[in-house]
Amino acid sequence: MQHYFSVPFSRWWLLLAGLVISLPGWADVACEAPATTTEGLVQQALTCNPAQQAFLARQQAAQHRSDASGRLGDPRLSVSVAPNTFGNDQLDDGYIVELSQPLPWPGTLNLDRQLAEDRIAGIQAMTRHHQVELARQLRLALARRDYRRQRLAINRENQRLWQLLINTLEDRYASGTASRSALLQAQHEQHLLMENAIQLQAALDRDNSHIRQALNLPTTTVLPDLSRDTIPAITDSQLSQRLSVLEQQPQIRALQAEQSQKQHELERIKKQRYPNFSLMTRYNSLWMNEDQRWVVGVGINLPLDQGGRSRQEAALRADQQALDWEQRDRLLALREQLAQAASHYREAGKRLRLYANELLPLARENLATSRDAFRSGKADFQRMLTAQRQLLTTQEQQAQAYYQQRSGFAQLTAAAGLVFVSDWQSTNHNENGGHHE
Repeated sequence: MQHYFSVPFSRWWLLLAGLVISLPGWADVACEAPATTTEGLVQQALTCNPAQQAFLARQQAAQHRSDASGRLGDPRLSVSVAPNTFGNDQLDDGYIVELSQPLPWPGTLNLDRQLAEDRIAGIQAMTRHHQVELARQLRLALARRDYRRQRLAINRENQRLWQLLINTLEDRYASGTASRSALLQAQHEQHLLMENAIQLQAALDRDNSHIRQALNLPTTTVLPDLSRDTIPAITDSQLSQRLSVLEQQPQIRALQAEQSQKQHELERIKKQRYPNFSLMTRYNSLWMNEDQRWVVGVGINLPLDQGGRSRQEAALRADQQALDWEQRDRLLALREQLAQAASHYREAGKRLRLYANELLPLARENLATSRDAFRSGKADFQRMLTAQRQLLTTQEQQAQAYYQQRSGFAQLTAAAGLVFVSDWQSTNHNENGGHHE
């Protein structure tokens, strides 16, 4: 069975993170105003999100425990006295002083240090996974917010068009050249848009609330307009490169850290098959012969329960085998998630180009032609109504395609185990910490 061992991550930035967290009021000051780009908001979330700060604090706690591991236990000092000898002129005061120091089997302390490092590696991997998930959720929320903003703008544009048409129909109805049913139908279409605008505005307010929560921003914060943010193109070579380093994904690194921990636990139990030593020195004033008062010695424990240790070793080997299979299963899932996310992302990009280059210009031209024909009396109101609805539908479908592209990019970046756009350009991406380098 193959075992995987994670390489200890760099620790310098942990000290910096601890210093940042310890500065009074620092996070509040840094989180008062939102960044003006998507990537800036992602970076801000890593700094301001309370859950992310909790992960960093746990990481610090694990680091401190690691620094405290691998040390000898405290020596033991005991003092005993013979109370009947005190105040007795015929006898000297009697006492016994003993100092002992336990010594584990060679290599045990080093294994304790390695186990502590495995725990740090596991927490670091989970911290990184949380960063990936936080960036994904924030990108999705921003894409959803921008989608509703686009739909609200489309709604208002179409309300304006319907109002122009209503004004025309009112004039024509007054002159007897248009029916009242056409005017009522146009007003109904405008009212439907008004109702939809109310729903969109309410949903947009809720989106802003979710984003402010993720960024730990005040409730009065006005979020920036991100409609001009561009979505980078992901090349086949970049996808292939990410597929080739799936083992660097945070979820895999967490399993590797757990696997390494089981291996070191197994080695430590093997060490327990051997006795531990204890150095001892004692001074006993009760002995009459002064040469016998001072003694030194060595003590050992007797590890007799070898059957229990054998079962513990078998259990750890079974845990290792389970982790090995879990890692293979996770690698397969990550590979397919990345491929599927890439497919959705590319599909949305193609649909968006189709709407921008073909369908939307046709819908606008059709509406303009129908409007001119209606005004000149060459077309009825139904044709005008159909053209107007077709434009609205095409505009909303284009906005939906743009939303799917942005959400697809969020899913694709998370499936690749990345946080920032610039990470796609990095061949040897540093998966270690919470800073964007």
